[in-house]
Amino acid sequence: MPDSPAGWSRRRLLRNAGLAGLGLVAGPALLAACGGGDAAAPAAGGIPVRVALGWITNVEFAGFWIAQDRGYYRQEGLNVEFIPGGPNAPTPTATLAAGGADIGVPVALQEFLSAVNSGNDFVMYGAQFQNAPSALLSLAKKPVRTAADLVDATVLGQQSVQPYIEAAMRLAKVPVRYKFVPVGYDPSPLLAGQGDVYTCFATNQPIMLEQKGMKEGTDFVVTTYEQLGLPQYADLLCSSRGWLAANRPTLVKFMRATVRGWQDNAADPAIAAKLAVDRFGADLGLDLTQQTRENQLQTAFTQSPFTKANGLLRVDPKELAGPMYTAFTAAGVTPLPDVAKIVDTTVLDDVYQGKASV
Repeated sequence: MPDSPAGWSRRRLLRNAGLAGLGLVAGPALLAACGGGDAAAPAAGGIPVRVALGWITNVEFAGFWIAQDRGYYRQEGLNVEFIPGGPNAPTPTATLAAGGADIGVPVALQEFLSAVNSGNDFVMYGAQFQNAPSALLSLAKKPVRTAADLVDATVLGQQSVQPYIEAAMRLAKVPVRYKFVPVGYDPSPLLAGQGDVYTCFATNQPIMLEQKGMKEGTDFVVTTYEQLGLPQYADLLCSSRGWLAANRPTLVKFMRATVRGWQDNAADPAIAAKLAVDRFGADLGLDLTQQTRENQLQTAFTQSPFTKANGLLRVDPKELAGPMYTAFTAAGVTPLPDVAKIVDTTVLDDVYQGKASV
Protein backbone atom coordinates (compact mmCIF):
# COMPACT_ATOMS: atom_id res chain seq x y z
CA MET A 1 0.00 0.00 0.00
CA PRO A 2 1.38 3.46 -0.85
CA ASP A 3 2.18 5.78 2.00
CA SER A 4 -0.46 8.34 2.99
CA PRO A 5 0.79 10.68 5.72
CA ALA A 6 -2.32 11.74 7.62
CA GLY A 7 -1.33 15.35 8.17
CA TRP A 8 -0.92 16.55 4.60
CA SER A 9 -3.65 14.30 3.25
CA ARG A 10 -6.20 15.66 5.68
CA ARG A 11 -5.20 19.29 5.10
CA ARG A 12 -5.56 18.83 1.40
CA LEU A 13 -8.90 17.08 1.74
CA LEU A 14 -10.17 19.88 3.95
CA ARG A 15 -9.03 22.52 1.49
CA ASN A 16 -10.73 20.84 -1.45
CA ALA A 17 -13.61 19.10 0.32
CA GLY A 18 -16.79 18.98 -1.66
CA LEU A 19 -17.72 17.94 -5.14
CA ALA A 20 -14.39 18.25 -6.86
CA GLY A 21 -11.60 17.41 -4.45
CA LEU A 22 -9.22 14.60 -5.33
CA GLY A 23 -7.34 12.60 -2.71
CA LEU A 24 -4.09 11.49 -4.27
CA VAL A 25 -1.29 9.50 -2.71
CA ALA A 26 2.37 10.43 -2.53
CA GLY A 27 5.25 9.13 -0.51
CA PRO A 28 6.92 10.47 2.61
CA ALA A 29 9.31 12.59 0.58
CA LEU A 30 6.43 15.01 0.14
CA LEU A 31 6.93 16.13 3.71
CA ALA A 32 10.17 17.70 2.56
CA ALA A 33 9.17 18.76 -0.94
CA CYS A 34 5.84 19.51 -2.60
CA GLY A 35 6.99 19.35 -6.21
CA GLY A 36 8.58 17.21 -8.84
CA GLY A 37 11.89 19.01 -8.88
CA ASP A 38 13.71 19.92 -12.07
CA ALA A 39 11.59 17.60 -14.22
CA ALA A 40 8.72 20.11 -14.10
CA ALA A 41 10.94 23.00 -15.17
CA PRO A 42 10.94 24.25 -18.76
CA ALA A 43 13.53 23.45 -21.37
CA ALA A 44 15.52 26.23 -23.01
CA GLY A 45 13.92 28.31 -25.77
CA GLY A 46 10.36 28.83 -26.91
CA ILE A 47 7.50 31.03 -25.69
CA PRO A 48 7.37 30.73 -21.88
CA VAL A 49 4.13 29.40 -20.36
CA ARG A 50 3.79 28.95 -16.61
CA VAL A 51 1.19 26.44 -15.39
CA ALA A 52 0.18 26.34 -11.72
CA LEU A 53 -1.05 22.88 -10.72
CA GLY A 54 -3.58 22.19 -8.00
CA TRP A 55 -1.66 19.28 -6.56
CA ILE A 56 1.71 17.55 -6.48
CA THR A 57 3.35 16.32 -9.67
CA ASN A 58 1.98 12.80 -9.61
CA VAL A 59 -0.02 10.88 -12.19
CA GLU A 60 -3.09 13.09 -11.74
CA PHE A 61 -1.58 15.27 -14.48
CA ALA A 62 -0.73 12.38 -16.78
CA GLY A 63 -1.50 14.10 -20.07
CA PHE A 64 0.75 17.05 -19.25
CA TRP A 65 3.67 14.73 -18.52
CA ILE A 66 3.29 12.87 -21.80
CA ALA A 67 3.02 16.11 -23.77
CA GLN A 68 6.18 17.40 -22.08
CA ASP A 69 8.10 14.13 -22.41
CA ARG A 70 7.21 13.55 -26.06
CA GLY A 71 8.03 17.11 -27.08
CA TYR A 72 4.52 18.18 -28.01
CA TYR A 73 4.93 21.56 -26.31
CA ARG A 74 8.34 22.02 -27.90
CA GLN A 75 6.86 21.24 -31.32
CA GLU A 76 4.43 24.10 -30.76
CA GLY A 77 7.30 26.44 -29.94
CA LEU A 78 6.46 26.57 -26.23
CA ASN A 79 8.66 26.54 -23.16
CA VAL A 80 6.30 25.17 -20.49
CA GLU A 81 7.01 25.28 -16.76
CA PHE A 82 4.76 23.38 -14.36
CA ILE A 83 4.51 24.87 -10.89
CA PRO A 84 3.67 22.11 -8.39
CA GLY A 85 0.91 22.47 -5.84
CA GLY A 86 0.63 20.74 -2.53
CA PRO A 87 -0.87 20.95 0.95
CA ASN A 88 1.02 24.12 1.85
CA ALA A 89 1.29 25.68 -1.60
CA PRO A 90 -0.92 28.56 -2.79
CA THR A 91 -3.97 27.53 -4.77
CA PRO A 92 -3.66 27.86 -8.55
CA THR A 93 -6.23 30.68 -8.56
CA ALA A 94 -4.20 32.56 -5.92
CA THR A 95 -1.07 32.10 -8.01
CA LEU A 96 -2.91 33.37 -11.10
CA ALA A 97 -4.26 36.37 -9.22
CA ALA A 98 -0.75 37.22 -8.02
CA GLY A 99 0.67 37.00 -11.54
CA GLY A 100 2.78 33.97 -10.73
CA ALA A 101 1.33 31.81 -13.51
CA ASP A 102 -0.33 32.15 -16.90
CA ILE A 103 -2.54 29.07 -16.66
CA GLY A 104 -4.08 27.56 -13.54
CA VAL A 105 -5.34 24.03 -12.95
CA PRO A 106 -7.53 24.23 -9.83
CA VAL A 107 -8.73 20.80 -8.80
CA ALA A 108 -12.07 22.05 -7.52
CA LEU A 109 -14.69 23.88 -9.57
CA GLN A 110 -15.77 25.60 -6.38
CA GLU A 111 -12.29 27.10 -6.02
CA PHE A 112 -12.59 28.64 -9.47
CA LEU A 113 -16.10 29.97 -8.82
CA SER A 114 -15.03 31.43 -5.48
CA ALA A 115 -12.11 33.20 -7.14
CA VAL A 116 -14.45 34.71 -9.73
CA ASN A 117 -16.85 35.80 -7.00
CA SER A 118 -13.91 37.44 -5.23
CA GLY A 119 -13.46 39.77 -8.18
CA ASN A 120 -10.97 37.88 -10.37
CA ASP A 121 -11.73 38.07 -14.09
CA PHE A 122 -10.93 34.42 -14.77
CA VAL A 123 -12.07 32.32 -17.72
CA MET A 124 -12.13 28.51 -17.93
CA TYR A 125 -11.63 26.81 -21.30
CA GLY A 126 -11.00 23.19 -20.38
CA ALA A 127 -11.69 20.50 -17.81
CA GLN A 128 -9.42 17.53 -17.34
CA PHE A 129 -12.05 15.52 -15.45
CA GLN A 130 -15.51 15.57 -16.95
CA ASN A 131 -16.78 14.40 -13.60
CA ALA A 132 -15.02 14.75 -10.29
CA PRO A 133 -14.06 11.38 -8.81
CA SER A 134 -15.52 12.32 -5.43
CA ALA A 135 -17.46 9.28 -4.27
CA LEU A 136 -18.87 7.18 -1.47
CA LEU A 137 -17.25 3.90 -0.48
CA SER A 138 -19.32 1.20 1.19
CA LEU A 139 -19.05 -2.51 1.82
CA ALA A 140 -21.01 -4.90 -0.37
CA LYS A 141 -22.78 -6.38 2.64
CA LYS A 142 -24.46 -2.99 3.17
CA PRO A 143 -24.06 -1.05 -0.06
CA VAL A 144 -24.81 2.63 -0.53
CA ARG A 145 -25.85 3.17 -4.12
CA THR A 146 -28.45 5.93 -3.80
CA ALA A 147 -29.19 8.91 -1.58
CA ALA A 148 -32.00 6.89 -0.02
CA ASP A 149 -29.37 4.48 1.31
CA LEU A 150 -27.85 7.36 3.27
CA VAL A 151 -30.94 7.91 5.41
CA ASP A 152 -30.08 6.99 9.03
CA ALA A 153 -26.59 5.87 7.92
CA THR A 154 -23.36 6.66 9.72
CA VAL A 155 -21.21 8.60 7.29
CA LEU A 156 -17.45 8.58 7.81
CA GLY A 157 -15.78 11.49 6.11
CA GLN A 158 -13.74 14.65 6.06
CA GLN A 159 -15.14 17.85 7.51
CA SER A 160 -16.91 20.11 4.99
CA VAL A 161 -18.41 17.30 2.91
CA GLN A 162 -21.68 17.41 4.83
CA PRO A 163 -23.34 20.05 2.59
CA TYR A 164 -22.92 17.76 -0.40
CA ILE A 165 -24.20 14.68 1.39
CA GLU A 166 -27.25 16.70 2.36
CA ALA A 167 -27.58 18.12 -1.15
CA ALA A 168 -27.77 14.61 -2.59
CA MET A 169 -30.49 13.75 -0.11
CA ARG A 170 -32.47 16.91 -0.81
CA LEU A 171 -32.26 16.39 -4.57
CA ALA A 172 -33.50 12.82 -4.11
CA LYS A 173 -36.31 14.11 -1.87
CA VAL A 174 -35.46 11.78 0.99
CA PRO A 175 -35.20 12.75 4.69
CA VAL A 176 -31.95 14.55 5.48
CA ARG A 177 -31.17 12.32 8.41
CA TYR A 178 -27.78 10.74 9.04
CA LYS A 179 -24.91 10.64 11.51
CA PHE A 180 -21.58 12.16 10.55
CA VAL A 181 -18.29 10.97 12.05
CA PRO A 182 -15.14 12.88 11.04
CA VAL A 183 -12.27 10.64 9.96
CA GLY A 184 -9.03 11.08 8.02
CA TYR A 185 -7.70 9.86 4.74
CA ASP A 186 -7.55 6.12 5.37
CA PRO A 187 -10.77 4.07 4.93
CA SER A 188 -9.82 1.69 7.77
CA PRO A 189 -12.70 2.93 9.99
CA LEU A 190 -15.13 1.62 7.38
CA LEU A 191 -13.50 -1.79 7.44
CA ALA A 192 -13.57 -1.72 11.23
CA GLY A 193 -17.35 -1.26 11.19
CA GLN A 194 -17.32 2.26 12.62
CA GLY A 195 -19.71 3.49 9.95
CA ASP A 196 -21.80 2.51 6.94
CA VAL A 197 -20.14 4.60 4.25
CA TYR A 198 -16.90 6.53 3.75
CA THR A 199 -16.47 9.65 1.61
CA CYS A 200 -13.66 8.81 -0.77
CA PHE A 201 -12.15 9.50 -4.15
CA ALA A 202 -12.88 6.85 -6.72
CA THR A 203 -9.34 7.11 -8.05
CA ASN A 204 -7.65 6.47 -4.74
CA GLN A 205 -9.05 4.81 -1.61
CA PRO A 206 -10.60 1.90 -3.56
CA ILE A 207 -7.04 1.03 -4.58
CA MET A 208 -6.20 0.59 -0.90
CA LEU A 209 -8.97 -2.00 -0.63
CA GLU A 210 -7.81 -3.71 -3.81
CA GLN A 211 -4.36 -4.01 -2.29
CA LYS A 212 -5.98 -5.89 0.59
CA GLY A 213 -7.33 -8.41 -1.91
CA MET A 214 -10.84 -6.94 -2.02
CA LYS A 215 -12.78 -6.55 -5.26
CA GLU A 216 -15.24 -3.88 -6.32
CA GLY A 217 -18.73 -5.27 -6.66
CA THR A 218 -17.91 -8.36 -4.64
CA ASP A 219 -16.46 -6.79 -1.49
CA PHE A 220 -17.05 -3.07 -1.82
CA VAL A 221 -19.12 -0.56 -3.77
CA VAL A 222 -18.06 2.83 -5.16
CA THR A 223 -20.83 5.33 -5.85
CA THR A 224 -19.76 8.63 -7.40
CA TYR A 225 -21.31 11.96 -6.54
CA GLU A 226 -22.44 12.14 -10.16
CA GLN A 227 -24.50 9.00 -9.58
CA LEU A 228 -26.04 10.79 -6.61
CA GLY A 229 -27.08 13.71 -8.81
CA LEU A 230 -24.05 15.92 -8.08
CA PRO A 231 -21.98 16.14 -11.29
CA GLN A 232 -19.01 18.53 -11.37
CA TYR A 233 -16.00 19.28 -13.52
CA ALA A 234 -12.60 18.96 -11.85
CA ASP A 235 -9.01 19.93 -12.67
CA LEU A 236 -10.04 22.94 -14.72
CA LEU A 237 -7.80 24.89 -17.08
CA CYS A 238 -8.22 28.62 -16.68
CA SER A 239 -6.49 31.99 -17.06
CA SER A 240 -7.19 35.64 -16.53
CA ARG A 241 -9.28 37.14 -19.32
CA GLY A 242 -6.53 39.64 -20.02
CA TRP A 243 -3.84 36.98 -20.47
CA LEU A 244 -6.09 34.91 -22.71
CA ALA A 245 -6.90 37.88 -24.92
CA ALA A 246 -3.25 38.87 -25.25
CA ASN A 247 -1.92 35.33 -25.74
CA ARG A 248 -4.66 33.45 -27.53
CA PRO A 249 -2.44 31.86 -30.24
CA THR A 250 -0.08 30.66 -27.51
CA LEU A 251 -2.96 29.19 -25.53
CA VAL A 252 -4.30 27.36 -28.57
CA LYS A 253 -0.87 25.82 -29.09
CA PHE A 254 -0.66 24.82 -25.44
CA MET A 255 -4.09 23.23 -25.48
CA ARG A 256 -3.40 21.38 -28.73
CA ALA A 257 -0.24 19.83 -27.28
CA THR A 258 -2.03 19.06 -24.02
CA VAL A 259 -4.90 17.34 -25.82
CA ARG A 260 -2.36 15.17 -27.65
CA GLY A 261 -0.86 14.19 -24.31
CA TRP A 262 -4.22 13.19 -22.86
CA GLN A 263 -5.14 11.27 -26.00
CA ASP A 264 -1.92 9.29 -25.67
CA ASN A 265 -2.60 8.69 -22.00
CA ALA A 266 -5.99 7.14 -22.74
CA ALA A 267 -4.25 4.65 -25.02
CA ASP A 268 -1.76 3.44 -22.39
CA PRO A 269 -2.05 4.49 -18.71
CA ALA A 270 1.28 2.86 -17.83
CA ILE A 271 3.36 5.46 -19.70
CA ALA A 272 2.46 8.49 -17.59
CA ALA A 273 2.60 6.48 -14.38
CA LYS A 274 6.23 5.69 -15.07
CA LEU A 275 6.92 9.30 -16.00
CA ALA A 276 5.37 10.47 -12.72
CA VAL A 277 7.40 8.01 -10.66
CA ASP A 278 10.75 8.31 -12.45
CA ARG A 279 10.77 11.92 -13.64
CA PHE A 280 8.10 14.47 -12.77
CA GLY A 281 7.48 13.20 -9.24
CA ALA A 282 10.85 11.56 -8.70
CA ASP A 283 11.30 13.16 -5.27
CA LEU A 284 7.86 12.16 -3.98
CA GLY A 285 8.39 8.48 -3.28
CA LEU A 286 5.53 7.45 -5.58
CA ASP A 287 4.63 3.78 -6.03
CA LEU A 288 4.51 2.63 -9.66
CA THR A 289 1.81 0.01 -9.14
CA GLN A 290 -0.43 2.48 -7.33
CA GLN A 291 0.17 5.26 -9.87
CA THR A 292 -0.60 2.93 -12.77
CA ARG A 293 -3.84 1.79 -11.19
CA GLU A 294 -4.79 5.36 -10.32
CA ASN A 295 -4.27 6.39 -13.92
CA GLN A 296 -6.40 3.49 -15.13
CA LEU A 297 -9.21 4.60 -12.85
CA GLN A 298 -8.95 8.31 -13.58
CA THR A 299 -8.99 7.84 -17.34
CA ALA A 300 -12.70 7.05 -17.21
CA PHE A 301 -13.31 10.40 -15.54
CA THR A 302 -11.61 12.27 -18.40
CA GLN A 303 -14.18 10.92 -20.83
CA SER A 304 -17.90 11.41 -21.37
CA PRO A 305 -20.41 11.23 -24.23
CA PHE A 306 -19.71 14.93 -24.75
CA THR A 307 -15.94 14.44 -25.10
CA LYS A 308 -16.42 11.45 -27.38
CA ALA A 309 -18.40 13.69 -29.72
CA ASN A 310 -16.36 16.87 -29.27
CA GLY A 311 -12.91 15.98 -27.89
CA LEU A 312 -11.10 15.64 -24.57
CA LEU A 313 -10.93 18.56 -22.11
CA ARG A 314 -14.12 20.08 -23.50
CA VAL A 315 -16.47 22.10 -21.27
CA ASP A 316 -20.21 22.08 -21.97
CA PRO A 317 -21.73 25.39 -20.80
CA LYS A 318 -25.20 23.82 -20.73
CA GLU A 319 -24.03 21.05 -18.40
CA LEU A 320 -22.35 23.60 -16.12
CA ALA A 321 -25.32 25.96 -16.01
CA GLY A 322 -27.76 23.06 -15.64
CA PRO A 323 -27.03 19.95 -13.54
CA MET A 324 -23.76 21.24 -12.06
CA TYR A 325 -25.17 24.55 -10.89
CA THR A 326 -28.24 22.70 -9.60
CA ALA A 327 -25.94 20.58 -7.45
CA PHE A 328 -24.14 23.63 -6.07
CA THR A 329 -27.42 25.38 -5.35
CA ALA A 330 -28.67 22.34 -3.44
CA ALA A 331 -25.44 22.42 -1.42
CA GLY A 332 -25.97 26.09 -0.57
CA VAL A 333 -23.10 27.37 -2.71
CA THR A 334 -24.02 30.87 -3.88
CA PRO A 335 -23.78 33.15 -5.75
CA LEU A 336 -23.09 31.37 -9.01
CA PRO A 337 -21.62 33.54 -11.78
CA ASP A 338 -23.11 33.76 -15.26
CA VAL A 339 -21.69 30.78 -17.18
CA ALA A 340 -21.53 32.79 -20.40
CA LYS A 341 -19.05 35.14 -18.71
CA ILE A 342 -16.68 32.52 -17.30
CA VAL A 343 -16.45 29.86 -20.04
CA ASP A 344 -14.66 30.18 -23.39
CA THR A 345 -15.31 27.23 -25.71
CA THR A 346 -13.64 28.81 -28.74
CA VAL A 347 -10.07 27.95 -27.70
CA LEU A 348 -10.73 24.23 -28.07
CA ASP A 349 -12.85 24.94 -31.15
CA ASP A 350 -9.64 26.24 -32.72
CA VAL A 351 -7.74 23.19 -31.52
CA TYR A 352 -10.16 20.57 -32.82
CA GLN A 353 -11.30 22.30 -36.05
CA GLY A 354 -14.62 20.48 -36.06
CA LYS A 355 -13.13 17.09 -35.19
CA ALA A 356 -13.14 15.08 -31.94
CA SER A 357 -9.40 14.37 -31.87
CA VAL A 358 -6.12 16.06 -32.77
